[in-house]
Amino acid sequence: MIELGEVVVRIYNIFFGTSVLFLIAVGLNLIYGVMRIVNLTHPAFFTLGCYTVAGLGVGIVISLLGTSLTPLLIIPPLIAALIVVIASLIVFPLFIYMSGKGDEVQLLVTYGLLLIFEDVFRLIWGVEPLRASQAYEMAGSLIVGEYLIPVYNIYVILSALILVLLLWLLLFKTKIGILIRASSMDIEMTAALGADVKKVLLVTVLLAGFLAGLGGGLYLPSASVMLGMSVELLVLAFVVVVIGGLGSFLGSFVGSFIVSVLRTITLMLFPELELALIYIVAILILTFKPEGLGGGRKW
Repeated sequence: MIELGEVVVRIYNIFFGTSVLFLIAVGLNLIYGVMRIVNLTHPAFFTLGCYTVAGLGVGIVISLLGTSLTPLLIIPPLIAALIVVIASLIVFPLFIYMSGKGDEVQLLVTYGLLLIFEDVFRLIWGVEPLRASQAYEMAGSLIVGEYLIPVYNIYVILSALILVLLLWLLLFKTKIGILIRASSMDIEMTAALGADVKKVLLVTVLLAGFLAGLGGGLYLPSASVMLGMSVELLVLAFVVVVIGGLGSFLGSFVGSFIVSVLRTITLMLFPELELALIYIVAILILTFKPEGLGGGRKW
């Protein structure tokens, strides 16, 4: 008999996993939806957000504001997002170059960038795993039966839900959001109607970078960051977008939720089949609904 406390913890783990995967995958889907670029570099931006918090952000906050919890919750992820936005701005000309090129060019360039970022991480922060768990530890835990639920992870879940709402409002209720969605459906027609398409592409890349950096900054206090993390995240991110649908905002959420449910169930019952079950589900969805559950670029 499964105890109520265990059910609560499993549900909590599903929502935490969904939040983290969504923050990784949504930027990837934005760039593909608008620019038709399969951006293998994107998980490196998430990892850069983690490294920024561990190696820079928390230190700045503590030196300036002390060890107060509120600044540690808010400021380091924003610093991480800013650093990743700057990195996105630096590589933006490459995205313009790749736009319209064949898949082989996109894959080679973006995977090459991912490897370059991994070497930069090694050069700056070394090979040892880094942590910055002050906010995680200070937030404490809730007791549910025999289990402890970290309050910080609840903060991550709530932050992800707020980001989902804000991103939906941006994409569906603002002029720039309408232009982003229009460009994803027919970029030539959008340009012919007078839109500054290059500006739309720039906003898309910077928005994707911001979300990845913020996601990494939010995730880091509950875990550690290490070399090779970008490649591991790449696998999960693409399973999410394959299940949810490449280029779909809704698909990012649907795919993240399904992958999180599958990981939680398999880790509980059959840990050795964790990745295998996820891949099997992805193959089945590709077979019967190739555009993904979110409907591809229909947002």
